[in-house]
Amino acid sequence: MDNSVEVPSTEEEAKTVKLLAKGIMEMYEPPLTTINTHLKELTEKQDAVQGMLASERRKLEDLQNDVMLDALLADIATNKEKLVTISNAMMSLHKRVQSLQTRAANVEKAAKIKAANKPGASCS
Repeated sequence: MDNSVEVPSTEEEAKTVKLLAKGIMEMYEPPLTTINTHLKELTEKQDAVQGMLASERRKLEDLQNDVMLDALLADIATNKEKLVTISNAMMSLHKRVQSLQTRAANVEKAAKIKAANKPGASCS
């Protein structure tokens, strides 16, 4: 059995082959053209949907970043309040230390004066 393609031997066979080819093309070409058009439309719609999905994904990422930013700003406000509280406490302690130092100096001065005024005390 020979699987090779036979070349038409007569002019009539050649016309028959051309007519058959033309008939097959006329039969299949319109549906193929329609399918090609539909495929182009689907591809364009798919591209549009992918663009919309990418846009929505960016919006979601931006929202997530905004939530994280809001949380960081809330932390900043909280930490600022803590810092102000600590700073006020430190200032209060500093004032108390100064007051106590002044008081200690006055007590020491009074003790020296009292010691100097005692009978039998020697001045150095």
